[in-house]
Amino acid sequence: MNNCILLGKPNVGKTTFFLSYAEYLGVTSCILEFENFEGSVTRKNYSINVARSYLINQTPFKTKEICRMNLSIPVYKGRTEITLFDTGGLIDGISANEIVRKSMAEALKQLYLADLILHMIDASSVDHNCCSTLSEIDYQINQYGHSRGAYCILANKIDLEEGEKGLSFIRKEFKDTYIIPISARKMKGFKEVNKFVSRVIQ
Repeated sequence: MNNCILLGKPNVGKTTFFLSYAEYLGVTSCILEFENFEGSVTRKNYSINVARSYLINQTPFKTKEICRMNLSIPVYKGRTEITLFDTGGLIDGISANEIVRKSMAEALKQLYLADLILHMIDASSVDHNCCSTLSEIDYQINQYGHSRGAYCILANKIDLEEGEKGLSFIRKEFKDTYIIPISARKMKGFKEVNKFVSRVIQ
């Protein structure tokens, strides 16, 4: 089974995409697996809407544990299985918070094991100074992603006016990268994401 990982800074919309993409693929109830820092796995069954209320929050680093679910992806006339990983936010440097450091270490461990990297950037915060603003960690992810090959940027929040402006900047900064404009909240651009995932994992 192919492992597909979502990476990015805190509050860029990874968990919203994680659940909305499952819904786009027809999932109404999902089995989520949460892996803590010691490697212990807990399985929980949620409807997509309940999972949203439980997992999504505007507070930075709401996602700390690795969360994964298995999805069936259409490929030509058939289907194939992937495991989609949601990860905690990555930041520049070393956090003073031990839990955040462990969360980042787990995300990076899963990154090295991934077959496909989806790097999410908040296009609406490019001109802002907040935790989701484009920074050095994004350039590092981009460099590593190119070395792996199966990689793209998801430029999120293009449904917002600031998102459209930010998208132009992201395209200039990452000229050699395949960029898919999306709105995780409104499921905009998901057809293009699905085409990319299907093409890479077949």
